[in-house]
Amino acid sequence: AIGSMIAAHTMAAQFYEKGRLSDRELRLTGVLNTVPFHVKETLTFQLPIVLPLLGFRLAMIYVAAFWLTGILKLVFVLARGWFSNNPQDDKDDAFALNECQPDDPKCGRRALVQVLKDTWDARKKMYFKMIMLLATVTLTVQLLTLSGMLTWVEKGIAPLTSVLGLPPSVVGPITTYLFSPTVGITYMSNLMAQGHVSGYEAITALMAGGLLMIPITRIRRTLPRYIAIFGAKHGTSICVMTMGFAMLSRVIVLAWILIWFK
Repeated sequence: AIGSMIAAHTMAAQFYEKGRLSDRELRLTGVLNTVPFHVKETLTFQLPIVLPLLGFRLAMIYVAAFWLTGILKLVFVLARGWFSNNPQDDKDDAFALNECQPDDPKCGRRALVQVLKDTWDARKKMYFKMIMLLATVTLTVQLLTLSGMLTWVEKGIAPLTSVLGLPPSVVGPITTYLFSPTVGITYMSNLMAQGHVSGYEAITALMAGGLLMIPITRIRRTLPRYIAIFGAKHGTSICVMTMGFAMLSRVIVLAWILIWFK
């Protein structure tokens, strides 16, 4: 999962099909496989993108919510494993399913140049797809926002911002955030730079927006992918659990902001 969460999920599903994992172990493995994502995402998104846009103080709060999700997942898996009343019999060595055995001389360490070349050959299509997807989503959301076609979404968000005592100016960034966190954070950063919202209002709006954004992204992207890998029952279960932890962490951080942030 450190290298590829999807690859890790696929391996777990293969182990389950061959009887090496029980239903409970498969679900816990699926949740645990998502934990390294919180480390990778910090290096690839939180620090290079969120930090410059929101500034150190707000970015650390945003990152704290993200890391808290990973901690909750890890604690859950450890607790469920530790207090399990259904210990499983010893399974065959997991490496038996690999084409390349660890004791095979051909499985030796490769040169760094070769590793980079193999990685590029295997992932170049994904890299270009991600670049095109980000550009397309960013442009589409901006066009929809500027054309007023997302007015119905804004009307649904307005009551939430009213309850939290946020100004109407945050409705636009939150609406954009639901479809593209990067564009939404950029929008919010611009409002802060122009003095339309304070730091408190910006981070509160982003945490509240996350409660809406998380289910949308899980249903739109994660759930179909997990069902394809794990099947409907286990895929839905894993998706719901990870979504629950993500939303719980934002509720906790949002409560902290409302009580202590100044």
